[in-house]
Amino acid sequence: MRGRFLLGFAALVLFDTMGQIGFKLTGEASGVMELEWDWAHLVLSQPPFYLIVAAYLLAFFTYMTLMKEAPVGPLFAAAHLELVTVTIFSWIWFGERFSLLQIIGCLCIIAGVIILGITENKDALAEKQ
Repeated sequence: MRGRFLLGFAALVLFDTMGQIGFKLTGEASGVMELEWDWAHLVLSQPPFYLIVAAYLLAFFTYMTLMKEAPVGPLFAAAHLELVTVTIFSWIWFGERFSLLQIIGCLCIIAGVIILGITENKDALAEKQ
């Protein structure tokens, strides 16, 4: 059961990360936003736009599936690990730089997810006994 949750959490983070990267790629290819049909057509013609749609549909269904059985606290926290993964991909693919404070923030997010997962697991074991 736990392995299934971890796989589901990993899929959720992957789909959310893909969506955010799709936004970045679409935004870079589309330039400055203009409230005109030509700009909207340009956005809709970008392949990463369809990555966004597919990624968020997959993330939605994954999240709803996990909500049936996974503990809500760790699920909600794990869903926000995308902040860390997007930061890592932004550094690797887009050459973005981050401050020490931002790196510490990412480490705090990871620590929070781990702590929630551990405490939720201990609470579940206590309830069974």
